[in-house]
Amino acid sequence: MGCPITRGFVLAVGAMCFALGAGCSSSTQGQKSVEGFEHTKDAVASAQVQVQRTISAMTALRAVPSNMLSEAFGRYKQSVADLEKEADQAKWRALSMKENADTQIQSWQSEMADIKDPQIKASLEKRREAIRDNYALLKMYADDARKAYEPFVQGNKQLIKALSIDLSPAAISGLSDSMDRITSEGMQLQQKLAAMQHALDNMSSGVSPIGAP
Repeated sequence: MGCPITRGFVLAVGAMCFALGAGCSSSTQGQKSVEGFEHTKDAVASAQVQVQRTISAMTALRAVPSNMLSEAFGRYKQSVADLEKEADQAKWRALSMKENADTQIQSWQSEMADIKDPQIKASLEKRREAIRDNYALLKMYADDARKAYEPFVQGNKQLIKALSIDLSPAAISGLSDSMDRITSEGMQLQQKLAAMQHALDNMSSGVSPIGAP
C-alpha cells in the first residue's frame, strides 16, 4: 500500500508545480532574467524620486510642530521601507547587468526598434551601437549605486530606531549631525543614479560616451 501512496504524492506535487508555473524552480532562475530598456530607465528615475522623498521626509521631522511629529514620523518610516525595496532592486540590477551583459545588450538592441519617440533623431543603428558603447559604464554606475545604497539605508534605519525610543523635538535636535550625514549620503547616491540615467539617455539618443570612438 505504501508504494501507490508515494507515487500519488509525487504526481500530486508535480501537478501542483506545473499549475503554479515554475514556482518550484530554482530561485537562481529568476536572477538570470534581464530587465527591459524602458523599464530600466523608468526604474532608475523612480529610484531617484524615492531617494529625494526619503530625504525630504527626514528633513520634515525638523520642521513640523510637535503635535504633528508622530504623523511625519510615520511618513518617514514608510519612505524608508520603500527605499529598502529600491535598494533590493538595485542589488539585483547590478548583478543582472554583470552576469547577463551579452543577453541584455542584445535584448535592448532589439527593443530599440520598438521605440517610436519623435524627439529621438538618431538612427536605429546608432542607438544600437550606443547601447554597446555605453553598457560598460552603465554597469559600473549600477554597481556604484548598489554600494551607495548601503550606508544611506542603514543610516535611515538607525535613525528610525533612535526616534522610535524617543520621538521628541529634543531628540531630533540631538540627532542633527547624524541627519546631516545621512542627507549627504543620500545626495551621493543621487549622483550615482544620475550617472546611470545619463548613460541610459546616451543609449536612447545614439550618443557614445566621452572618449569612445
